[in-house]
Amino acid sequence: MNVATPPAPVRTRERLLAAASDLIAAEGWAAVTMGKLAAHVGVSRQTVYNELGSKAELAEALVLRETGRFTERVTEVVAAYPGHPVDGVTAAFGQTLEAARGNPLLVVALGCPKGGRDDFLPLLTTRSEGVLERSVDTVAAVFARCYPEVRLSPSEWTVAVEAIVRLLLSHLVQPSGSVEHATGQMRWVIGRMLGA
Repeated sequence: MNVATPPAPVRTRERLLAAASDLIAAEGWAAVTMGKLAAHVGVSRQTVYNELGSKAELAEALVLRETGRFTERVTEVVAAYPGHPVDGVTAAFGQTLEAARGNPLLVVALGCPKGGRDDFLPLLTTRSEGVLERSVDTVAAVFARCYPEVRLSPSEWTVAVEAIVRLLLSHLVQPSGSVEHATGQMRWVIGRMLGA
């Protein structure tokens, strides 16, 4: 008789990051305090500081967590389109845009309701090199590995991905229509970039 192994307990850091995301979605970044986060998870404030550091470091950890999720999502999407780079990159754009529009952390960062004009966006923009570079470099490497038939050098992939990410952010800040409409427009741009 096989006895199922109980799932590993969720690490305190992950619980704190999940709770911080929930608090941001409910109350906005400015309302998040280390004390409130500690009470939400049921740990001491000292535990929060030990796990996450300062509030600025919490913001950075949250952004890096979302960046990792973004990269995983892109990797899964392009894996479904082997040998079809325009379809794969376009699908990655569309699915990322759709997910981002419903992401409370991005809503706050972009200054939408509950985000207001607090200190979360400056934290992202003053430390944007790490976030943007990490996202771009990782996704460019994924595209280059999955689509070797595209005649772009690694540095050209990086330029293409950075342009795509910046266009995605533009569609988030100032939507011009549905995700489908934006994705349709981007398909043409992506096709030109990839020489299709």
